[in-house]
Amino acid sequence: MTYSGPEYVIDAPDADWNFEPSREELFKSLWSPLYTTDADGWLTYYNEAAARLWGYRPTLGEARWCGSWRIFTSDGAHLPLDRCPMAVALKEGRAVRGVQAVLERPDGSRQPFMPYPTPLYDRTGTLIGGSNILLPLG
Repeated sequence: MTYSGPEYVIDAPDADWNFEPSREELFKSLWSPLYTTDADGWLTYYNEAAARLWGYRPTLGEARWCGSWRIFTSDGAHLPLDRCPMAVALKEGRAVRGVQAVLERPDGSRQPFMPYPTPLYDRTGTLIGGSNILLPLG
């Protein structure tokens, strides 16, 4: 895949009066749980909403595929993290939609959610990472 459109840099202010916030500033302002990974699935960022949803703060660069303590399918079967929706998105190079899962926090409480993992590519079509917005259910 090759991207031939304009390259956007959102970490620098515009040349005119309009200021673009940094990615971190933008992500912090979102109320929805959100996290990003590198191309190999290692967490590179998560916002406060994601930490609240997960019930803990995973270490960046040490947690892979997702920040969830454990994940289960909607019918209760354990889902290994290397088969979670973000892992599928990065391994198969496609956005994953229409999936529901249940995360388990370190305290044992569970929360159903819908993930929206999306692979991210640079303008040459090289996979550079992934982003995931998590929609808590119920």
